[in-house]
Amino acid sequence: MNDATNANSGQPQDNVPPENGSNPNPSPNAASNPDSQSSSQSGRCVFEPLRSAFQEGAQRAQAAAEKAIPKVKVVVTSVTYWLGYSASFASVFSYTIVKELAPEVLKAGCRDGARAGQKTATNLASRKEPRSPEASAGTEPASTPQPGPA
Repeated sequence: MNDATNANSGQPQDNVPPENGSNPNPSPNAASNPDSQSSSQSGRCVFEPLRSAFQEGAQRAQAAAEKAIPKVKVVVTSVTYWLGYSASFASVFSYTIVKELAPEVLKAGCRDGARAGQKTATNLASRKEPRSPEASAGTEPASTPQPGPA
């Protein structure tokens, strides 16, 4: 056996680690209350595994997000492109089909209807007067005739 580990040798054992978690230099307080050291140590470290797991999970989530952001950008860019492409294709295709296949009478009716709608909307917008705060609260001005029997 090694002399450094032999407790009966005359050499001090300062450099020898304690075996099985025993304290090589027990204090008188530890002998009277063996749970005092373990309870203070466990009270300090009881949330350490939870904290480290939370921190590790946050680091993993951040790393995953940093890897996913470029992929998400590519997908969003692609979807935006195809959305614009589809909308443009649908509108131009529909216009071209209607222009080529519709009879001249239908085309003239669409032009006249579009002009009439634009004129009516312009007239309505120009006639619209800004309302006073009283009118917007639900009270009608006195000059407006009330519906009812004459």
